[in-house]
Amino acid sequence: MLFGHSSLDTLLSLQSTKEELEKRILWLKKQNSQAQKDYFELKGLYPNENK
Repeated sequence: MLFGHSSLDTLLSLQSTKEELEKRILWLKKQNSQAQKDYFELKGLYPNENK
């Protein structure tokens, strides 16, 4: 193998971390989308309060 065992462990660890971060990003995007939807619905219920 061109690289040592430690390099392989590092690569696998980084790939795992990347997958977890990508899952978290998707989850956060869904949470943000829901929060924005809720915000605009509430803003629509009370359109004159922010003026």
